[in-house]
Amino acid sequence: MVRVLYVGDASALIGPQFIQSPYLLETKGFSVNIWCKPVLDALNADPDIEVVHMPAWIAHREFPSSVEELAKFSVVILSDVEKDVILLYHDWTKAPMGPNRLKVIRDFVYNGGGLIMIGGWSSFTGRFGMGGYHGTPVEEALPVECLPIGDDREEKPEGVWIEALDVDHPIMKDIPWDECPCFLGYNRLKVKPEAKVLAQTKDEKKDPFIVVWDYGKGKSMAFASDISPHWAIAFMKWEYYPIFWRKVVKWLAGAL
Repeated sequence: MVRVLYVGDASALIGPQFIQSPYLLETKGFSVNIWCKPVLDALNADPDIEVVHMPAWIAHREFPSSVEELAKFSVVILSDVEKDVILLYHDWTKAPMGPNRLKVIRDFVYNGGGLIMIGGWSSFTGRFGMGGYHGTPVEEALPVECLPIGDDREEKPEGVWIEALDVDHPIMKDIPWDECPCFLGYNRLKVKPEAKVLAQTKDEKKDPFIVVWDYGKGKSMAFASDISPHWAIAFMKWEYYPIFWRKVVKWLAGAL
């Protein structure tokens, strides 16, 4: 069984709110959006895969703080979750707070685990540096370097297409990448010398899009765009979307 810990890709919407007077403000409800539900459904549909989803507000409290605890999973997915959610602890009254959970992720991969970072406004460097993974232990385990400062987003409202560079790699095989829908943006990344680029943008920039490598006994992957709206809104509707993500998870777990 491939056990996956999926962190991120959820938000809460509060409201509507009604102001009836200077003394009366009422909130009539809230809802939680699980943006990654299509990929959770795709993974859970495979009898060989089991997924635990942690929205950021849960991961802040409950993300494993030891390699032994994290090793209960085969693969960790980080998607649109800034590094402070995992690095810091919800209880600020203790000193020390606890183990550095970014180091826990790095050591988990080095010892044989699988890791993928999915792109987004809070991934890699992120929007205005919000992701913050440059120079962290997680970056050590990834096949790419995050931009050191600023904003690494490449917004493409006109759409950007990708081209596969290795169609025989296990996670790329038997998928018609020339038919892949466009994306609406991605994070700019720098490929590490030992890493392998499986796909890049199909334009003059040739930016890395899907990158993999081996780290210690484990494997990791960077997917430069999102797994959910808004960047991946067309990709999510592609018939090969669920097939691709099941391949990714199994390859990272050493089961493909």
